[in-house]
Amino acid sequence: MKLTTHIKRCKKCKELVENRTQVVIGEGPIPCSILFLGEAPGKREDVKGIPFCGVSGDMLEAAAFKAGLKRKQHYHILNILKCRPPENRDPTKCEIENCRPFLLKQIDAVKPKVIMAFGRYAQSFVLGVPPSDIRVLRNAGKVVQLTNAHAVLSYHPAYVLRNRGNDIAKAFDKHFLLARKIVKGKVPKCDAKNVEL
Repeated sequence: MKLTTHIKRCKKCKELVENRTQVVIGEGPIPCSILFLGEAPGKREDVKGIPFCGVSGDMLEAAAFKAGLKRKQHYHILNILKCRPPENRDPTKCEIENCRPFLLKQIDAVKPKVIMAFGRYAQSFVLGVPPSDIRVLRNAGKVVQLTNAHAVLSYHPAYVLRNRGNDIAKAFDKHFLLARKIVKGKVPKCDAKNVEL
C-alpha cells in the first residue's frame, strides 16, 4: 500500500478524524532540494487538501518567490500534522507522535538538502526538543546540521503576517535566501550540529 493511502486511512487521532474534511498530505516535487515544514493544516487547507493555501501560504509564496523559488517547482511543503486540529488549536503530543512516522517517511522520500522549519512545532521537530522549550524569536535565522540535511529555523508565515510593520518580514525574506545558498553549497557556520531526525 502506498504511503499516501496509509496517511489518508489513518484513524489514530479520534478528534482529528471526526473533525477533518480532508487529510493534507503535502505538495511539491519528489525528490526536492528544499522542504518547507509547517505545523498543521488550517481551515482552508482542510477544505482544499493543500498545505499553505490560505493567507499564510500567500506570504510564504511571496517570500519564496523573492528568493527565486516557485511553488510546485523548487520546494516541497509538509506539515507536522496531516489533519486540522479543531479551531486551529495547538497539536497535542500524542497527535504529533502519531503523525511522526508518516512525516519521517515523507522526508526520506523528498530527500531535501534544506528543511525550513516554520514556527515552534516545526522547530521542535527538527531540534528534537519539546515545543515548550522552543524560543522562535531567538532561533530565527539559525542553521542546524541534521543527519542528512541542514535546517533553517524561521518564523511561521502567520506570525510574519501579524508583524509586517517591523523587521520580522525582512528577516523572513532573508531566511529563504539563506536556504537557497545552502542548496548551492554555501553552508554558513551551523548553530548546532548532528541533530538526528
